[in-house]
Amino acid sequence: MERRFSLLDGRGWLNVRESQGRAECCGELPDDKKGLYKGWLLGPEGRVLLGTFVPEEGVLRLTRTLGRAELERQGGWPPVGAEAALTYRVQRGAPSRPAPPGWTWTAHPAQLLGEPLLVRAAGKGGALLRREEGGFTLAYPFRTDRPFPLTPLFCFARVTRLEGAYYAAFPFRAGGCPRPE
Repeated sequence: MERRFSLLDGRGWLNVRESQGRAECCGELPDDKKGLYKGWLLGPEGRVLLGTFVPEEGVLRLTRTLGRAELERQGGWPPVGAEAALTYRVQRGAPSRPAPPGWTWTAHPAQLLGEPLLVRAAGKGGALLRREEGGFTLAYPFRTDRPFPLTPLFCFARVTRLEGAYYAAFPFRAGGCPRPE
């Protein structure tokens, strides 16, 4: 069996080839120099982390061989899809830690917001982004000895801990308008 899955809206791909109880997963993405991308194999009952795409000959590549039994145990067999996500943005001012599972770093969260007051309040710093049905959530690093992020939405914030760090999380509708929870 051999399957090919599209990644990042057709900009990349992941091939899965089964042979003798093993699944060979090979993928490729363009090297956009934005940071580290991770890849997952999607199964009927789970999502299996394959690893990190690494720079090689001008592109990003991922090669991983896993036992079919292990993929079945994790709900990733038979494969029904694949996904790749930017999990660590490499740029000036970017956080020094990878994004928690289910989140990505966005350097310009203000571009997602629909209200000029919120765009100004978002400033120039980065935030975590989690896309959701009907909208998204932005999570800004939070510390009590620093100004509160996105002050106009103070009452919408939920301070939460992700991977050992605190964030002020703000839910939004698809157009960038605040969404009460």
